[in-house]
Amino acid sequence: MKTVSFQGGQLSRSQRERLEQYRRTQATVNTSVLQQQVAETFAALDQRKDQGTKPERQWFLEFEAKGTPCVAELFGF
Repeated sequence: MKTVSFQGGQLSRSQRERLEQYRRTQATVNTSVLQQQVAETFAALDQRKDQGTKPERQWFLEFEAKGTPCVAELFGF
């Protein structure tokens, strides 16, 4: 494993601003509000699972056809 030392290295003004913005963004992502929403979602899922309710269907088919399409019907034959 290679060890790298940045002693004496300095960040430019734009790099410091970018680093500070990154740290602020990370702090807001890790807030208790987000953790609370995740906990509520898991609680709701556990409740539905205990009740035996099927999960909500987010993707479903509107139309399903079987067989071979007949092009002649399009032209009135």
